[in-house]
Amino acid sequence: MAFSNLIPGDLVFFNLTSGKQVSHVGIYIGSNQFISATSSKGIAIYSFTPYWTKAYVGAKRVY
Repeated sequence: MAFSNLIPGDLVFFNLTSGKQVSHVGIYIGSNQFISATSSKGIAIYSFTPYWTKAYVGAKRVY
């Protein structure tokens, strides 16, 4: 799913490793941001910076 089609609540998936698997998931909260659990910060809010955009695999809307 393209960034432009995301709505708050969509799950966003990322590949932060060299493999082809999804290695991280977050929840889109709107305004080009998502919330994510981290090992160092607990819960954090991130923007879709080039780092996250490059790692973006796709999204899923859960009803």
